Amino acid sequence: MKPNLENLKALVHCPVCSKEYRPAKMLLLDQEDKRSTLHLTCESCGASTLVYVSMSPIGVVSMGVLTDLEQGEAKRLFKGEAISSDEVLTVHQFLKEHDSVDELIR
Repeated sequence: MKPNLENLKALVHCPVCSKEYRPAKMLLLDQEDKRSTLHLTCESCGASTLVYVSMSPIGVVSMGVLTDLEQGEAKRLFKGEAISSDEVLTVHQFLKEHDSVDELIR
């Protein structure tokens, strides 16, 4: 799916102040087949949202999540490598061996 950002502005409004997003504040982060991920910044209130847009047999489906990531941070994270299952297991084991978060901070 090659989203036309101008057409998407009618689909998304800021969840904080309900103003329409402007295409100038929309950044395409990722695109695969019929799915796209965008970072949107509201010009009115400054809130940022990650929006997932997908084409399905029933039409366009979208989901938005408020974020504190700025566009540059989101772009950098989406270009990074995915976390492997081995890394997840290593962190799980590490956390399991410690009694509290306070112990990890010291």
